[in-house]
Amino acid sequence: MNIMICDDQKDELENMKQIVLEYAAVHSELFLEVKCFSNPFDMLEEIGKSGAPDIALLDICMPGVLGTEIAREIKSKSEDSTDIIFLTTSSDFAVEAFALHANDYLKKPYTKERLLDTLDRVVEKRKNRLYVPISCGREVHLIDLYQVFYMEARNHTVEIHLKSGNCLKTHSTLTELKKLFLNVSGFVTVGASYIVNLRCVKSFLQTTMIMENGDAVPVPRRLRGELKKQYFDFYTKEATGK
Repeated sequence: MNIMICDDQKDELENMKQIVLEYAAVHSELFLEVKCFSNPFDMLEEIGKSGAPDIALLDICMPGVLGTEIAREIKSKSEDSTDIIFLTTSSDFAVEAFALHANDYLKKPYTKERLLDTLDRVVEKRKNRLYVPISCGREVHLIDLYQVFYMEARNHTVEIHLKSGNCLKTHSTLTELKKLFLNVSGFVTVGASYIVNLRCVKSFLQTTMIMENGDAVPVPRRLRGELKKQYFDFYTKEATGK
């Protein structure tokens, strides 16, 4: 698990680094790798070379750029799979930070215990995610299945629509991709062309599923009754835990 830390104040950066290294020593089973940057543009350059981190700890008020802008750039490269933790002296950016789905917003000065608690929570959440490699031409993307809105077979490729707004295209068949979802609840096959994440269905109309991003997935007449049952059964289970 890779962690990147960025703060232009070197004493703050060193403090964060020490806390994270202590956390890494206690949780050796995670094989944490920690990289620190006092310049956010150096951090982005490293991400361009080695890829986005699993977790990013970011100051917000830095010379020349805001940490929220850096977070957007990271998320665009990581397909929204990087967990962001903001640490800042200002409360002014809290709304913007959580609009970016930040995992936490720690106001400086924060306690060591507060940061450790946040790391515990983020790591535990990551353990419950399901990451799979998807081959897209010469590139391989590691995606979180729960970040998938739906997959659509089209013109000898499969388009994977993600919550980040990005769309990946792979020459893997829908049949091959279905194997990734065999033991994952909440994903259903819709006809011969779609796999849908029920968590991202905003409404179920007579002939279509409307996704949270506004896209419409057509539902074949023969499947409408069964898919509605799966839809309601899934949300009943989610609500009751049974």
